[in-house]
Amino acid sequence: MLWGGVLAAAAVVAIVATARLSGGSGGTAATGQPANNAAAATAKGAELSQIKAADFHSMAVSPADPNVILFGHHAGVQRSTDGGRTWNTVSVSGDAMGMGFAGADGKVVFAAGHDTFVRSDDGGQTWKPVSSGLPGTDVHGLATAPDDPKVVYAYVVGAGLFRSNDGGEKWTKAPGNLPGDTMTLSAGPGGRLYAAGMGGNILRSDDAGATFKPAGKPAASLAMAVMASAVPDVVYAGAQGAILFSNDRGATWEKRAVPGGGQVLLGAVNPANPMDVAVVSIQADSAGHVFRSTDGGATWGPG
Repeated sequence: MLWGGVLAAAAVVAIVATARLSGGSGGTAATGQPANNAAAATAKGAELSQIKAADFHSMAVSPADPNVILFGHHAGVQRSTDGGRTWNTVSVSGDAMGMGFAGADGKVVFAAGHDTFVRSDDGGQTWKPVSSGLPGTDVHGLATAPDDPKVVYAYVVGAGLFRSNDGGEKWTKAPGNLPGDTMTLSAGPGGRLYAAGMGGNILRSDDAGATFKPAGKPAASLAMAVMASAVPDVVYAGAQGAILFSNDRGATWEKRAVPGGGQVLLGAVNPANPMDVAVVSIQADSAGHVFRSTDGGATWGPG
């Protein structure tokens, strides 16, 4: 694909928009390795699994056990206990456009999306609806702070960015402006917050969402996903056929290829190891191909 071409870039936006937004709250998904609509994995030692879903929205790695990974989509949540090799449906119905663990023990997890705001107190095994108190029910981004279990961020369509300092009980509108196409929030320590959207740009806040400024990116890279780490300066973004790695808060990026190409649409960083990152790449077969790296994307494999 020639990224310098306007038509090529527009086509990618359309494909990714379908993967981001299709399916609706009534979508269904079957997950596992391999997905029944995808070819068997060919990159032995690199690809961990393939996920079949109507859309691909969020991912989170447990801070207590890096083998526990959650994947969110319009029809709910899938959970892996073996580092992303196999996946099981857990007891939540509804949309999980954003998701995050709150606290180092890996028990509390929040997930939110279209008409959905749920909480788990057992690491994502079971979920219950909670009253968010937000000024809308269309949540297009949710993030939890790695250094404070009480801090939760939510982007509400038509209302803006909100922050909670008490674990989602009460919310305050953050003054920082975010684009209407915002789809992903990811929080680092010390009040750092990143946002990404369908426009392909990464925004960064260093003051808990009070103000935002553009982060840099390699020329012609469409970055629709951002994954902060628990280390202040390390952050990743998803791009076409690659992840973007930064160790200076997104000021500069290094492009690191993901096997098989496709758009890296979501991912998550192990809170205990900033070099351990899991991603999902949407490839030509429309499946989500799961990869994991323990060296920041320099190489890929089960580890």
